[in-house]
Amino acid sequence: MPPLVANYYVTYKCNARCHFCDIWSLQPPPESNLQVIAKNLADLKRLGVKYVDFTGGEPLLHPEIVEIYQETKRLGLMTSMTTNTILYPRKAKQMQGLIDFLNFSLDGPDAQSHNQSRGVDIFDTLIESVKLALSLGEYPTLNFTVTAQNFERIGEIAELAKRLGVRAWLNPAFTAHENYNDKKNPTPELVSAIRSAAQRYRGIIGHNRAALALIEAGGNDVNNPRCKAVDAVIVISPDDKLLLPCYHFAQAEEPINGRLYELYTKGEKVEEYRESQGKLKVCEGCTVWCYLIPSFFKGLDRYTLLNGLSYTDEFFSRRRGRALATSQV
Repeated sequence: MPPLVANYYVTYKCNARCHFCDIWSLQPPPESNLQVIAKNLADLKRLGVKYVDFTGGEPLLHPEIVEIYQETKRLGLMTSMTTNTILYPRKAKQMQGLIDFLNFSLDGPDAQSHNQSRGVDIFDTLIESVKLALSLGEYPTLNFTVTAQNFERIGEIAELAKRLGVRAWLNPAFTAHENYNDKKNPTPELVSAIRSAAQRYRGIIGHNRAALALIEAGGNDVNNPRCKAVDAVIVISPDDKLLLPCYHFAQAEEPINGRLYELYTKGEKVEEYRESQGKLKVCEGCTVWCYLIPSFFKGLDRYTLLNGLSYTDEFFSRRRGRALATSQV
């Protein structure tokens, strides 16, 4: 099977100051221009990738982000974006119809908690962005990262989503972030809270059943790895490098220089990390969902089934929501 997803980091720049992320404090590398990105997109399609997640940093900070999405849609690839919404009101009309899965990051159900987590006062901008997106026929999802510190507020997140007329996706915190404060994440209490909220707020709350099952199993097991990061996901950095085996635990960076197809199909480094995916020391106990959830499509086991059920629910929920949003424009 071909790789399913490309995690394309178009920039490491960010205009928020989130306490759980240090990317905004780092010196960002040079960013690729549209010409370079377009060549890589053509190779991604040739490799069989179906879905491109443009990420960062804050993806809307890339000066050619609209053109990047236009080219991606021209190639017939599905797209997603997760944004902190600071720039969304300015870019929304230009981006209209270009994003298949639009996600707005949310850290708390009110201005105090969200702004404190983000390090900037943007809760009102988030609310404005939801209303604007809906007015344009888009259907955004509130992407709420559930941690040991905030899982007791899931109900409030659901009520906020309900008032706004959108869905909230519960994304368990993953173990790659070592600075999620003082408690180990994710925890059994967190898993229980997500399951309970999903039942209570069915149709409003979305989550991945396979992710919760892997948390309960202790994360990735290097002796019986579930992670297929190299087989399932292609990761590209802003400065045009192939990151192996993944972004969070990159062990190698291969300059692409227009050779993405050749690197992925014939490259020695790719083959080396394909053989060791999920087996490295840093892979033990990993729950980085950017790679594990696409990995659940590779192979056949209970995670495959749970993942399929979750995506079926989400597909129909988003479809209904998008149809409703479009009818109200």
